[in-house]
Amino acid sequence: MNGQGSGNGGTVAGTGPDRMFRLGDGRRIAYREYGSSAGHPVLALHGTPGSRLMYAIAGPPAARLGLRLVAPDRWGYGRTDPHPRPSLAAWAGDAAELADGLGLSRFSVVGISGGCPYAAATAAGLGTRVAAVALAVPVGPIAAGEPARRLGWLHRLAYRWVGSRPVATRLLFRLYRHLLSWAPSRAVPLVAVGQCRSDRELVRIPSIRDHLGETFRAGLEPGANGPVIDLKLFSEAWDMSPGDISARTRIWIGGDDRLVPLAAARELARKIPRAELTEISGQGHFWIARDYEQVLQWLASAGRQREVRP
Repeated sequence: MNGQGSGNGGTVAGTGPDRMFRLGDGRRIAYREYGSSAGHPVLALHGTPGSRLMYAIAGPPAARLGLRLVAPDRWGYGRTDPHPRPSLAAWAGDAAELADGLGLSRFSVVGISGGCPYAAATAAGLGTRVAAVALAVPVGPIAAGEPARRLGWLHRLAYRWVGSRPVATRLLFRLYRHLLSWAPSRAVPLVAVGQCRSDRELVRIPSIRDHLGETFRAGLEPGANGPVIDLKLFSEAWDMSPGDISARTRIWIGGDDRLVPLAAARELARKIPRAELTEISGQGHFWIARDYEQVLQWLASAGRQREVRP
């Protein structure tokens, strides 16, 4: 149950070394750290697909703001082992064990897209141990109620059909994995096909395209177990209640986002007590790739406030 890997004091703003944490049952969680090693700790959860590399470009602003980003590969991605019985509540248990092993008595959580249900589960399961929660372009609960009724055809295809069929999910992401290896400059823009203009333009910016390509490749390196787990859990009723989140929470969504169901994201904001919702006009799903600082500034402020007034 010991964290393994080298770590130096001071700033680790750029690409930190891979580190490995072994859970009590023998499974491994791989992670990297970015920002300030002496800063306020933040568990940083990547999207679908994604990896521990997603927050690499957030390292410099995190260092300036005094944040220590602990960015794990989620289950089945990169170098992290799958869970034998995955659920959102089970993720909260693994997150608690990881935090214990790293000596994080109190920390904040940030999630992007598919990482948001896991971030919410962490906050709901760990209570006052979580200081603040930042959810950017979140996948919200879609199994019932108004969000389920308002799903468009693309979201029905992704969450109802593909998500409930592991063979189809595995085939889709294996094909995408091969395309990332053969033609990354073409593979990355595919994630924005059918999305709004700002998304299509943003993923063609070379620095962002290359960063996303590296992030996706690392996450899908072992195969498609990560997306299979994600889409199955996203298609089902959540086994945790967002209403149990006591930490200060803020949610950001792009007003033109077509990749995640906006009705579900807004429903998530309504279910979390006192959650702040920010809708960014004219932006889609990928705006955070060039605006991490907005989210990190809020986390730095909210985390400090909770440290002063627990």
